[in-house]
Amino acid sequence: QVKGARRRQHCNPMKASLMEPLTLPDWKDVFADPALPLTVDIGCGQGKFSLLLAKKNAGFKNYLGLDVRRMLVEKANVWAKELNLVNAHFLTANATVSFGSLLPTYSGRLELVCILCPDPHFKLRHRKRRIVQPALVNDIIRYTAVGGKIFLESDVEEVAVDMRNQFETHLGVITKLDEPSLQDTEDGWLLDNPLGVRSEREIAVLAQGGKMYRAIYQRR
Repeated sequence: QVKGARRRQHCNPMKASLMEPLTLPDWKDVFADPALPLTVDIGCGQGKFSLLLAKKNAGFKNYLGLDVRRMLVEKANVWAKELNLVNAHFLTANATVSFGSLLPTYSGRLELVCILCPDPHFKLRHRKRRIVQPALVNDIIRYTAVGGKIFLESDVEEVAVDMRNQFETHLGVITKLDEPSLQDTEDGWLLDNPLGVRSEREIAVLAQGGKMYRAIYQRR
């Protein structure tokens, strides 16, 4: 429901407590089957997007949400437990700091990474706080399995362009996904969400007549 839309509750990801590497989980305590293909939702908020996908693909795929806002992560884990979703889990983490140490410990393949409507941090001096930074881009590309996908989305065109430009410096290792079912705008953005489930922010923006900017890539 739009009422529950993912909100931009500003949080400085560079504060000292979030710059410490994440304590690595025991995946057997996190997922019922830690060998299933994994989707990571970076900046997951309350996790409703991942919870919907986890319910849709129960028994086939695992879903991990990462967010710097502890209260939202705790709420998401409560909902996962209430829904008995043993294939969904959420961690309080700065992805830029922890992604590269977290993913190598997972026994299954990293099938999909989503970065959906991240905090735009409009002020120039705060751009360094944006989720998509070169170090994170490098780690995502490094650990995404061959054939795996990277899905980017924002309702702020400048943020979407920035994300797209950073990932497209790695064209050759990744490629823009080209499938008959996917149609692009004149500016090269996806006309529709290819995952079949919309993020909370996307639902709210479209309901208000706004526009989404989307791109999807595949690891070669």
